Amino acid sequence: MPNVLKKLFDSEPKSPLYVAINRVFVENDPNLMQMMKQASSKMCLATALTPGFSGFDLMKQVGACPMGMRWGASSDMRQALSHIWIDQITYWDSWEAHENFHETFEDVVVDTCAKCGDVLLDGPEEPVYRIVKSDLPKLISKNQMLKMGFENNGDTSGYALNSGETVTVMAQHIIKHGKEEEFEKAEVQVMDMLKETSGVIGYQILKRIGLSTLGSAHATVESIMEDMQDSSGSKLKRTAEVWEGYTLPAQYLVMVEFESLAAAQSGMPHVHVKPEILFIHGPKVFNNCIRVPSVYLSDSMFAEHSYREILQGKK
Repeated sequence: MPNVLKKLFDSEPKSPLYVAINRVFVENDPNLMQMMKQASSKMCLATALTPGFSGFDLMKQVGACPMGMRWGASSDMRQALSHIWIDQITYWDSWEAHENFHETFEDVVVDTCAKCGDVLLDGPEEPVYRIVKSDLPKLISKNQMLKMGFENNGDTSGYALNSGETVTVMAQHIIKHGKEEEFEKAEVQVMDMLKETSGVIGYQILKRIGLSTLGSAHATVESIMEDMQDSSGSKLKRTAEVWEGYTLPAQYLVMVEFESLAAAQSGMPHVHVKPEILFIHGPKVFNNCIRVPSVYLSDSMFAEHSYREILQGKK
């Protein structure tokens, strides 16, 4: 590993959890949910059996934010888009645990990807992130909330009512080198203030630390040929290590969860129009980006929220 990249990668602070986001760009098929369930059923089981796995969220794009004169975008484009992004978000004790999953269950992953080939336009690509800050409550039902309140003297901190209509704003930022710390501190401030907006459930700030090559369905030609000849014991060999996907300048993904699409539409603009937020976001977040952030909205198709309790120290 080149010394400069090794220094940057090794200097990443340790986190309770890491996040891998397997992204594919697929046809906007009305039967997509059923297809994804059929294709990924074995992979979900294999993931759950891997030590270090802490939860997941399967999300599909519903629209895009018209930032930076992208006036062709709309927060609700479910009927207009021919293709949408699907994000299989998995949470891990360490990035090594995630890579161990691919080493152990590569045949399951390859089989799942093959079943999605008919609708696939681009991907998969699987960047790996470190959690900078997470403030996401676990979503529970009204009955569960009432029961918890009675059992804990009214204390329901760390939990929120599941509206059944939640959406997540996914904002990708590319930050000037040397400004990462200023960006992170300011973005935490911005998100904490944005939480006062009606409909905001919580947020996460993720920093990309690399790319999973096997998770991106890429392997050496030799190992692919060997596997084609005899898959009984052969293993696909990665073409690159996770650290080789480390990016300069740094890339961040900011995820803001709202109770509904309407809440996201009315609440997210506060970042730019509420003075106390703008005066932090403008000079310390927006000005530190080397391009206008890309922002799209997704909703959850299937999730397991243990990771939220772990991050809150409740498990």
